Amino acid sequence: MTVTFLSYIIPNAISSAHATGTNDAIALMEQQIHAMQAQLNTMKQKQAAENRRIRAELARQRELIEADPYASRAHLLGQNTTGPYGVAAHNGTGHDDVFGLASSAIITPSRTASTPYGELTAIPPAHPDLYSPLRRGQLQIGGVRLTLGGYLEAAGVWRSRNSAADIASAYNAIPWHNQPTSHMSEFHQTERQSRLAALVEGMLTKKLEADAYVETDFQGAGSSSNSRQSNSYVLRARVVYGELKDSADGWYILGGQSWSLITLFNKGMFARDEQTPMVIEAQYVPAFNWTRNAQFRVVKTFGPHERYAAGLSIENPSSVPAGVSPCSTAAHHCTTTDRLTGTNVNNPSTYYTSDPAPDLIAKVAADPGWGHYELTGVMRFFRDRNSTVGSGSNHTTIAGGGGGGMVLPLIDKKLYFQASGLVGTGLGRYGSTNMPDYTYNRTGGVTALPEANILLGLYGNPMKNLKLYSYAGAESVLSRRAFDEGSNHYGYGNRNFDMRGCSTELATNCAASGNIHTVAQATGGFWYTAAKGDYGTLLVGGQYSHTHVQAFSGLGGKPKSDADMVFMSLRYQPFN
Repeated sequence: MTVTFLSYIIPNAISSAHATGTNDAIALMEQQIHAMQAQLNTMKQKQAAENRRIRAELARQRELIEADPYASRAHLLGQNTTGPYGVAAHNGTGHDDVFGLASSAIITPSRTASTPYGELTAIPPAHPDLYSPLRRGQLQIGGVRLTLGGYLEAAGVWRSRNSAADIASAYNAIPWHNQPTSHMSEFHQTERQSRLAALVEGMLTKKLEADAYVETDFQGAGSSSNSRQSNSYVLRARVVYGELKDSADGWYILGGQSWSLITLFNKGMFARDEQTPMVIEAQYVPAFNWTRNAQFRVVKTFGPHERYAAGLSIENPSSVPAGVSPCSTAAHHCTTTDRLTGTNVNNPSTYYTSDPAPDLIAKVAADPGWGHYELTGVMRFFRDRNSTVGSGSNHTTIAGGGGGGMVLPLIDKKLYFQASGLVGTGLGRYGSTNMPDYTYNRTGGVTALPEANILLGLYGNPMKNLKLYSYAGAESVLSRRAFDEGSNHYGYGNRNFDMRGCSTELATNCAASGNIHTVAQATGGFWYTAAKGDYGTLLVGGQYSHTHVQAFSGLGGKPKSDADMVFMSLRYQPFN
C-alpha cells in the first residue's frame, strides 16, 4: 500500500512543482508526506490492535479446548455459520476461528479392542484406522502412530483356603485337608495386575501395514521379590509381537509372544480380539483355553468383510509331566530324562521339558452375520530318554485333539452367551488349571493323558454403566493311566495310591495333589463405571467364585477339596 501511495503522490508533486514554483511544490510535498506518516501510524495502531485480538482469541480458544477436549470447536466457540469444506467459519463474536477447524472434534474419544475384556483392560483396537483423526492416548510421529493403553489397579483378594497366591490363583494347588493351610483363610491387597500397553503402527507400502505391540504387568517374581518390605516384583512380558497386515488381500502374519491361536476369539481371528473372560482373577476361569507364548502365525481372511478366516500357528512347546517313571527307581537301574533345570537366562528354580518340536495349532472361524463360530485343532510332541550306563533310547509321543467355540448375541449389545471346549490327549497345558499332559508307561516312555474341558459364559450390559458376567467351567483327566510292578504303584490315578490321610491334618499319606481328576468352578461378578471423563475412566469391580477339586479314588476313598474366593478391584484407565 505504501509503494502505491508514493507512486501516486510523487508524480503529482512533481507536476505541481512545475505549475506553482519550487517553494510551493516543496510545501505541498511536506504536507503530503505528513499525511502519509499519519496514515502509516494509524495503520500500525490498527495492526497492533488486531494482533492483540488474535492472541487473546487464541488463548481463549486454547483454554476452552483444554477444559473440554472432546467437544467440537463449533460447540465451544458458539459458531453457527459454515465455511469451506463444511466447517464453521465464524464464532459468536463475528471473528474467524483462528484454528480453522471449528466443527471437528479436538480429540476424538479413545477406542479399545471390540471385546468385553478389551474394554476392561484398555487394549488398543484390533482394527485401527491410521488415517482417522487422532484419538485420546494417541501420538503421531511422521507416518507412525502410537496408541497407549493399560490401567492402574488396586485390588484385594480373600480366599477361604490359604494357597499363598497373589491375584492369580493356583487352582491345582488348593490345599487338601491334611494341610494346615486348608484350615486357614488368606487376604492380600495387590497392585501387580496393573498393566502398561503400547501399539505402534505405520504403512510400509500403500497396502502393507506393520504394527508392534507391547503389553506388560508386574506379576513376575525375581529372586528378590517378596511382600514383606520393598515389594520388589519384576516387570513381566505379557504380549510382545510384531505383525504385517495386508487387509486388501486378507493376509496377516504375526511373530512374537501373543495369546495362543487356541484361544477363543470374539470375532474374526485378529490379534487383540481374544474373548478373554471378564473376571478380576488373573488366572481367569478353569476350562478357559489359552497360553501366551512365542509363536509364528499366519491368518488368511475371506470375503469382502473378512467374515471367514483360517489360521495356522507354530507355537513354543512346554509340557506338564505327572507321576514317577519306573525307570527312575532303583530296581530298574536306569534314568528317565524329560526335563531340565533352567540355565543362563532361564529360571533356575523350575524345569523346562525336552519337547522335540513346536505345538501346531490350526483354526477356522466364521462370522456369518449372527454370532461367531470357530473350530480348532492342535498337535503336540512329547519326548523323554531312558538311559543306562553306556546306552539309552529316546521315546517320542504325538498327542493332540480338537474343539471349538462360539459367541452368540442373544440380545444385541445387551446379553451374550459363549461356549468353548477341547478334547483329546496331552492338552492339560492349555487349560487355566494347568492339568498334567502326560505320565509314564511300563518302559518309562511318555503316555499322554486323555483330557477334556468345557466353559460356558453369560454376560451383558443391563445398564449403560454396569456389566454383569457369570462363567462355569470344568477340566478333567478322563481316565486313569496306571500300572503296578510288584508292590510299586505307577502312573496317574492309580487305584492303589494311598489317600487315607487326605482328611487328617498333618498326615503324610495323601497322594491327591499328584492325581487330580477334575477341577470345576462357578463364578460371577460385575464391573461398574464409576466415572468417565476427559482424563480417563474409573471402574469398580467385584467377583465371587467357588472352586471344586476332585482327585481320582485310591486306597481310602476319593479326596476332594474346595475354595471360596472374593475379589475386589478399582481400575483407572488414563487413556480410555
